Amino acid sequence: MRKRFYIVVCCLLYTIHCIGQDSKADSLSALLNISNEDTTKVNLLNDLFLEYEFTDDEKAKKFLSDALRISQKTNYKKGLGVTYTYLGYFAEDKGNYPEALNYYLMSLKIKDDKKGIADAHSNIGTIYYHQGNYPEALSNFFLSLKIRQEIGDRKGIANSYNNIGGVYYDQENFDEALKYFLASLKIKEELGLKSAIAASYNNIGLVYTFQFKYEEALQNFFAALELNKTLNNKRDISASYNNIGLVYADLGKYSEALENYFASIKIKESIGDNGGISGSYCNVGDTYLKQKNYLKAEEYFIKARDLCKKIGQREYLKNTYVGLAALDSAKGDYKGAYENHKLYILYRDSLDNEETRKKMIQSQMNFEFEKKEAVANAEHKIELENQKVFADEKSRKQKIVILFVVCGLLLVLVFAGFIFKSLQVTRKQKDTIEIQKVLVEMQKKEVEQQKIIVEEHQKEIIDSITYARRIQQSLLPSEKYIERMLKRLNSKN
Repeated sequence: MRKRFYIVVCCLLYTIHCIGQDSKADSLSALLNISNEDTTKVNLLNDLFLEYEFTDDEKAKKFLSDALRISQKTNYKKGLGVTYTYLGYFAEDKGNYPEALNYYLMSLKIKDDKKGIADAHSNIGTIYYHQGNYPEALSNFFLSLKIRQEIGDRKGIANSYNNIGGVYYDQENFDEALKYFLASLKIKEELGLKSAIAASYNNIGLVYTFQFKYEEALQNFFAALELNKTLNNKRDISASYNNIGLVYADLGKYSEALENYFASIKIKESIGDNGGISGSYCNVGDTYLKQKNYLKAEEYFIKARDLCKKIGQREYLKNTYVGLAALDSAKGDYKGAYENHKLYILYRDSLDNEETRKKMIQSQMNFEFEKKEAVANAEHKIELENQKVFADEKSRKQKIVILFVVCGLLLVLVFAGFIFKSLQVTRKQKDTIEIQKVLVEMQKKEVEQQKIIVEEHQKEIIDSITYARRIQQSLLPSEKYIERMLKRLNSKN
């Protein structure tokens, strides 16, 4: 099956420009005017580049030039690494892949953090991908993926899956490509990354296109288009138009195909995307060829070929020679067809020969081996950590038991002290009571003795009284005696 040019949104490195950009740019510019030539100014210049990357080439280039000068002057390595990366972005936007690769490699040398290193490998892999150097592209994408998995960078992992899927797509290994694209989409949906989700829709749609599942392809392309329109993401809007055109061309709807291709080209021209323009030129030429409009077909194939040579885009250049060979054959120019077909074979073999496939397979095998080894090491580490945790837990429990025993003993001692003190108080109270009891007994005895004395004294008094009374009675006559005497006297008278 002859492949035409497609747009795989391979790497999510460009900036999304949303509503409110001007106000943000104005704010950054105001801060820039009052900043000294230091790290802050470098950061502001780098941020301003992102604001003007796709809207004003002169300003964007000036900001990066100033950032490069100041970061080198102040030896601000972190800022310099970012500036090299952005210079790579700028060169890549213009389809200048050798220059972009040079800046990305310079950035990699400076980066000292894992995330920055992973991003640099991803950028380098993207350039190799554009140049058709698939072994190096895959090697860098897998390196980036490995680091991102180590640091748990889920957004970066999704990006790496996407990039690896792009390489497999170019090799027409659509099952593997779809597997990686879907894995990437799943993470993006979990993270809510709208722009990245749209990019995955585009890529999944392309796989369905080459599997002749046109309905599923269009569903994904239109979903990507609508989502990118809400984000005002011009680069991906142009990709969606291009890919929709591919499906319509396959369905024989050539007018709709050309309409979408030209809509894509118009946007690419506005942002200076030379790589994308060359691809869309090739697709326009292919559509005119199907309509047997050979003059127009030749015009656009030649435009595509010349632009691909200028920017060093070998993959797309290969496709233009396919188109030119088909055009010459249709016109009856079999010599021209043969020459263009030879050039196609030359580029195809240089991009997709057996050695290249072996290197790609080896790269993947190395990654899988390292991944399994990393898993084994991780499992061993987990086992050791579990053992340590178990030992720590055992030690902790022993310490807790000892602590409880000590606390129990302390409580027993405290309670014993309390009991001992209580017993002492009770003993003192008992002794006091005993003493008081003795005193009471003594007092009782003393009272009894006093009572005896009193009773004896009273007895003596009563005895005395009785004795006196007896004496008195013995001395005084009784009443009867007096009465008899009185009667006797009266009788005498």
